[in-house]
Amino acid sequence: MSFFDVVNLWGLLFASVLVAPHIIYARTHTVSTADYSNRAMVYIARTGRFFSAFLMAINIGVLEQGFPEPKALMERFWLITAGSLLLVYVLLWLLFFRTGNKGVALAIAIVAAVTVIFSGIVQVKTLLMTAGIVYLIGELYLFSQFFKKR
Repeated sequence: MSFFDVVNLWGLLFASVLVAPHIIYARTHTVSTADYSNRAMVYIARTGRFFSAFLMAINIGVLEQGFPEPKALMERFWLITAGSLLLVYVLLWLLFFRTGNKGVALAIAIVAAVTVIFSGIVQVKTLLMTAGIVYLIGELYLFSQFFKKR
């Protein structure tokens, strides 16, 4: 088994793009888990986010089948579609950093989760798809609580 059988370089790049804005936001703004009424949902959102990033970058071999046939076409389809979604994701984050708009924040959560779920479906990675669903549920909760106070 080679290094590239375990590490998905495109997935690693996409996972980095998904996680980086959250790290930047956490460094530039003060958000505490005490701000949320249900801390378990905060940890569920974090688990979904980082587990999704991990599963996009690392092929663990459990409940994974890889791209279906025709493999080259499906991989190209995934790269173009997921790359386009991530471009929208980055643009939405830039817009959110400038405006702090509630609608933009909701779009960020949805686009990120759709990217992860889409990657899980196209790559036939059941755990990645499940992590994307957990991520979506957690992010929607955090979104609702974050803007409830504003």
